[in-house]
Amino acid sequence: MQFINNLFDKFFKIDFWNVFVIKDSFENFLLTKGKNLKNAEKIFSTKNNFFADPFILKVSNKYVTFLVEDFSFFKGGRVSKIKYNLTNRTVNKKFLLKGKHFSYPYIYNHKKKKYIFPEMSEDNQNLIFELKYNKNIIPIKNYLFGDNIVDPTIIHFKNKFWLFCGVKGQNENKNLNLFYSDSLMGNWISHPQNPVLKNKNFTRPAGTIIIHKNKIYRPSQDSKEGYGSRLYMNEISMLTENKYKEKVLFKISPTNKNYNGIHHLSYKDNCISFDQKYERYTINKILYYFLKKFYFKHFIN
Repeated sequence: MQFINNLFDKFFKIDFWNVFVIKDSFENFLLTKGKNLKNAEKIFSTKNNFFADPFILKVSNKYVTFLVEDFSFFKGGRVSKIKYNLTNRTVNKKFLLKGKHFSYPYIYNHKKKKYIFPEMSEDNQNLIFELKYNKNIIPIKNYLFGDNIVDPTIIHFKNKFWLFCGVKGQNENKNLNLFYSDSLMGNWISHPQNPVLKNKNFTRPAGTIIIHKNKIYRPSQDSKEGYGSRLYMNEISMLTENKYKEKVLFKISPTNKNYNGIHHLSYKDNCISFDQKYERYTINKILYYFLKKFYFKHFIN
């Protein structure tokens, strides 16, 4: 009987994600150890698609604009920009990128330009994109040839750019890799400790790394009880070209019993966004994997 249940889950069970948003300070997030997330509001999507991996692009009194993974059974994982109205809770969406599967559209602002580092591991390439003022997005540069990067996350600290990520096929849920460069568009050097965290359940990047009051906070995924089951908030205590250390501050579990996972957190301008998952059974899962294998096209640069 258990075999039949496992087989049924394999073909029909899928994680669905909801994105949430709350106007609150990072200081209060730390003080409450993430308990303030219970007051967030859900951003609704349509029946056969969901939003995940939200990165906040812009915050105003009335709107919050994000880049998200925009998943559809019939079109796969794409990158879209959504503008959420905080007053009437409506969503305005603009599609930006599609390929075999796009996710984790990390935003980095540099010299008055907005660069996007999405995960493209299923396209077998790593590309930097620029989000233009005319709302178009264009590929700029390949980076880290030979490795399929998972959840690329970048900060600038002590005159260096630092890239945190997993590497597909190298235990990406349990190993954290670190690269550094003098230039955002330069060559990335592998940290000598790589993987800087190894064989741990709470290493995989999970959103925006936040520098607050001269301290560096890194959210990470905990997949011990299944993919994306909860978050860890960590403080980076040492970040140099030779050494890396961080310590766990607290864990964040789903905000209510309707969800069995939380795996991403983004912060900007006193606004926090995150996603939570629940399970659904649908025959569309089989259709999705068929389309991904035979119909969805790789992104062509």
